Amino acid sequence: MFWCILSFCYEHYLYGSEGDVIVKITFVLPPFSNYRSGGFKVVYEYANHLVRKGNEVTIIYLWTREIQRYLWSQELERSGSGRPLPTLFLWLRQYLGLLAYNIQKPKLSWYRLHSSIKLVKLNSLEADRVPDADAIFATAWQTASYVNECPREKGAKFYLVMDFAPWLGDKHELEQTWRLPLKKIAISNWLAELVLQAGVPKEDVEVISIAIDHDCFHIINNIRRRAKRVIMLYSLSAYKRSQLGLAILLKCKDAVSDLEASLFGPLKKRPAELPSWIEYYGDVTESELRRLYNAASIYLCSSAAEGFALPPAEAMACGCAVATTDCGGNRDYAEHEKTALVSDPNDFVSLEKNVLQLLSDEELRVRIAFAGSYQIAQFTWEKSTQQLIKYVNLHS
Repeated sequence: MFWCILSFCYEHYLYGSEGDVIVKITFVLPPFSNYRSGGFKVVYEYANHLVRKGNEVTIIYLWTREIQRYLWSQELERSGSGRPLPTLFLWLRQYLGLLAYNIQKPKLSWYRLHSSIKLVKLNSLEADRVPDADAIFATAWQTASYVNECPREKGAKFYLVMDFAPWLGDKHELEQTWRLPLKKIAISNWLAELVLQAGVPKEDVEVISIAIDHDCFHIINNIRRRAKRVIMLYSLSAYKRSQLGLAILLKCKDAVSDLEASLFGPLKKRPAELPSWIEYYGDVTESELRRLYNAASIYLCSSAAEGFALPPAEAMACGCAVATTDCGGNRDYAEHEKTALVSDPNDFVSLEKNVLQLLSDEELRVRIAFAGSYQIAQFTWEKSTQQLIKYVNLHS
């Protein structure tokens, strides 16, 4: 009897409560920042759910030479390169910035990580500074080559593919990293297609769709009793095309005089171009964002392309009917005239018409909102984490 109990306890420790082998995983992110980022949030969600299942997680923030060169070149381009004094000044500023970065401990203010997750800042993935693990993940193109060069004891090598275009570098550089001998996990079917088109063998690509936090994002206001209010993310990132979204809101206001709108985003100050009837909330907490989603009846997404697109998914979970461009990653949950109204990324007229249709046809709006909330409920972090662990165990 004693040995049976001991065996059960050991198996529970080793495999967890759901039959998962306990693993040590390292995620390698770009440099630490307290700027709210979808890619960082995905890693943090995985990390939290992994440790809750008994796994061990380390997050490494890697400041590479490529990033330093890029930031320096961007500064030079904005200031007018070629003049010795600005170049020397910017080099010194960059050096001091790196020094300050290394001294400061990584402390998140916008996301609550589990206390057992180890956070480390590194300038290179030297073997003696990277923990031995079962798996090590690159999470962006600028970390992929470093992960590829890690010794085998640092873990089986994976690449969490989260975006279609590099925020540092060009398409050629991005696709080169996709072709590295790392097992690729794409966060959407559309991204997986792009990876395959770049010449990556099919057996090296797995799709594990990401999810949203349903404990945070859920319906608290009756879908049928909502004002004619549109909510939208407002960002200066070119691919988000917030100026296009704003232009559509202005046209919709001309047609629907009692239209209201709420914007949120990374900008702390209210953008000067916003008319007085549009409310701007800036970088809000998730609980505040849940309230804003629930106060709106429609979510507007005008992006050119997205790896998955978290805000429309969160809005869906909160009961918003979504009018969106076909930006790629959202195809996993946004199906035209079923769970959302979807238009071609460059058909701005259709996007405007879809918003107006949801504003004028209450029956359609309610039907789309309910269908969308049901659809996105299938995307859970528990399911995604389970699939991730299974895939890691299979290839480590």
